[in-house]
This record gives sequence, structure tokens and C-alpha cells, in this order.
Amino acid sequence: MRKGVWVFGVIALMTTSCALFHQNKEEKFVNPLFYNPLIPISSIARETYLSPNSLKFSNSTTYKKDDNHKDGWTTQSCILLENKQDFVILKCRFYNPVIQKQQININKFQISECLNSSYCSEYHWIVELIEYDNNSFRRSGEIYGIK
Repeated sequence: MRKGVWVFGVIALMTTSCALFHQNKEEKFVNPLFYNPLIPISSIARETYLSPNSLKFSNSTTYKKDDNHKDGWTTQSCILLENKQDFVILKCRFYNPVIQKQQININKFQISECLNSSYCSEYHWIVELIEYDNNSFRRSGEIYGIK
């Protein structure tokens, strides 16, 4: 009987310690460059910030250096689906006021070194947004720079 209680105690202790360990585990991007501000290069892009659990972008349709963002920000709650050195994929949920429903977007942010573009004098890294739509990726046309 004592042995059974001892075994039960050990199992309970191991289960509790595993649960506590996983509870404190925080997801982080493999490539820390994704934490930098994404500065819009293309005309349809907006100043954007990524984290493993959110996507935040300016509501301003034009980017100005040192913008005070009087139009505010939109933040979407996300789940990190893939986390690689050269790209991250975020599945984000947001309320779409046009259709008055919750909507889900899957966004792939792909980073590459700026090698031969007119933007290379100002940005060292280029990030392209590729959206997931109808079971295939499509290019959104949104291009960002990272200094």
C-alpha cells in the first residue's frame, strides 16, 4: 500500500512539474528580424509589427516617418503556424466590419536580404506578405523594408 501511494505521489509530482514547465514556455521567432518594425515600401502596405501571437498594423493608409498614428492601430490575435529563418506564417482572427463577422487570415511574411533593388540603399532586408487564399498562396503586393 505504501509503495502504491509513493508511486502515485511521484507521478503526480512529475505531471505537475511538466504542466508548469509548458505553461511558462513562450513562443519566439526563430529569426529575431521579424520583431523589427516592417516599414511599408509598396503603396498598399502599412506600418506593421509582428509577434508570435499578434499582427498589428497602422490604420493610416499612407506612411510618414515619425507618424503619430492619429488613425490608430488594428491588432489581430494570431497563432504561429510556421516559424522558419526566412519566413513565418501567422493565422490571425479579426472582426471584419464590412461583412460584420469574424474572419480568419493566414499570412506568410517572407524575408530576404536586399541585394539589387532601388530600396537597398535604405533597407537591408525586404519582407513580402503572401496571403493564403482558397488553399493556395497568393502574392498580396505588400512589400516592407527592415533597416
